[in-house]
Amino acid sequence: MPDNISAPVEGRAYPPLSSREIRARLAVGSNTVWLIDGDGQIQTRCAPNELDIEPRVGSTERRVNFPDGTLFLTTRHAALEHLISDSSGSWLHHTERFHPRLILVSIACLFAAWGIWKYGLTVLVALAVWMTPPPLVSAIDAGTLQAIDKVLAKPSALSPDQQEQVQNSFGRLLTNMGSEAQDFAYNLQFRRLPGIGPNAFALPNGTIVVTDELVKLISVDAMAGVLGHEIGHVAEQHGLTQLYRSLGTFVLIGMMAGDTGPILEEVLLEGNLILSLSYSRQHELSADRYGVDLAVRSGFDPNGLSEFFDILETEFGDHGTDWFSTHPGFQERQENLRELNHRH
Repeated sequence: MPDNISAPVEGRAYPPLSSREIRARLAVGSNTVWLIDGDGQIQTRCAPNELDIEPRVGSTERRVNFPDGTLFLTTRHAALEHLISDSSGSWLHHTERFHPRLILVSIACLFAAWGIWKYGLTVLVALAVWMTPPPLVSAIDAGTLQAIDKVLAKPSALSPDQQEQVQNSFGRLLTNMGSEAQDFAYNLQFRRLPGIGPNAFALPNGTIVVTDELVKLISVDAMAGVLGHEIGHVAEQHGLTQLYRSLGTFVLIGMMAGDTGPILEEVLLEGNLILSLSYSRQHELSADRYGVDLAVRSGFDPNGLSEFFDILETEFGDHGTDWFSTHPGFQERQENLRELNHRH
């Protein structure tokens, strides 16, 4: 072996196809790499470019493979990297080591995650709503209505005349929506919901459920305002928006990637999740504006929706009906409605 070699690297070696361990040194010359045992005997040799040196992983032993199958292991990482003129392992190891600045990096990551949730989620939700195919929206309506009928509802006890009067108002509202009425499968359903009280709610694809108690309580103009409000939720896709926002970023990404998972399956088949959602204040105010404008275009009194809230407050107070479990308090909404009514 020539004398012009770098200082050898200490370690241990395993001959080819053998579990016998020997103490060994790795030496590198200008054109040859030698593996030398404790007695100074050369076990194997090869050209430097034939040597397979695996990447460094923390402080574990580094694996060096010779072409004949001999394995050399060493923990002398710095000496090995100096020997083979490779500093990438040391640089990587340095970045993996704990440093106080990692605390700052972790805090920065938490703030970044919060920012994505706070602001990026809005973009993700809008994208998910846009990408949702109509058959899926229809399935959500069907699954939710099935859950309502199975758990909460009883068949409507309204007379045919009472139902026809509300259906006529609903038809007038849809007619004055123009082509926009074709965007969703709008339909009106009557249900008797014991314990729910006078209420109405809309599902994402246009199914609007009205309780018997509501029909018996309010006037035609008030009903038109309520129906217009619920149509507004559908037209502005508030239901899907709240659904996706509630599911969260992780499930959203899974949905857009095609992996709907058990959560969406529960929504489709059971409808439990969407029944538990409530609209945001912004959505409610927006639906109020939409409903009043649509009612006015359809020839109804613009004060109808405001009249409805007055009746609720008189009959039930601030907390006497389940309307308030799915809708925010209406003091701000009444002020907003008064402004809208003045415009009309």
